[in-house]
Amino acid sequence: MQILTYRDLTLMHIDGNRYFTIACDSCGGIGMSELDFIKVDEEIVGYLTAKLCLVETIAFKAKPTVLINTLCVEMNGRGKRIISGIEKAIKEYNEANFYEDNLEITITGSTEENIPTKQTGLGITLMGEIFNPFNKKEVISGDLVVLVGYPKVGNEVLEDLNENKNEIINFHSLKHLINNEDVLDLLPIGSKGVQFELNQLKETNNIDIKLENQSSISLHKSAGPATCVLAIIKKDAIEGLKKQISQPITLLGEII
Repeated sequence: MQILTYRDLTLMHIDGNRYFTIACDSCGGIGMSELDFIKVDEEIVGYLTAKLCLVETIAFKAKPTVLINTLCVEMNGRGKRIISGIEKAIKEYNEANFYEDNLEITITGSTEENIPTKQTGLGITLMGEIFNPFNKKEVISGDLVVLVGYPKVGNEVLEDLNENKNEIINFHSLKHLINNEDVLDLLPIGSKGVQFELNQLKETNNIDIKLENQSSISLHKSAGPATCVLAIIKKDAIEGLKKQISQPITLLGEII
């Protein structure tokens, strides 16, 4: 069995042109426990951590199949609240109708029942399936690189959710991007920041990017739980995307 890493995913070649994808994320020190650095309801923690894995999987056009949680807290209490958030993320994904078959709400995982913990910790692993993963659209000189949403982390994410700023990518916007013929490639931004993922775009598409002179986006700032995505789009597509997508779209550069 061939196993390889592609951007933020691990790919397993199963047979023919079929691959399994593996996305994972961890979260620690965020919750309502005694030693948590950022105080936030555990349901939100579960929701955002699961959403990140879903975004990474569907941005690659893989179909999510199995979600596994590993919780470093007890089930009765914090664990149930985290799982409630995970189920909320799955429900939102299913409601966006990416595929005919829904991802099952029933999830598998583990909790810590032996040792009392004073800090919240969890991990999410999401399996997916894809056929012909490297059958990609051609990127040419003159195509544009845009950022959809803004990089946010920690309390900024909570402020966005609480104040409905709508500056974080959601499943409906992601579906528009995936189904738009003028969108040539997608890549979610995580804790390594925009610049790191720009380098991934350049490497995996064998291209170079001339960046625009703009100061509104910090290229090295963490985007936490994938609050934004990079997209390579055709040159004349940006205004049309702005009409379809409610999150801010920022021009970052041009393919040269």
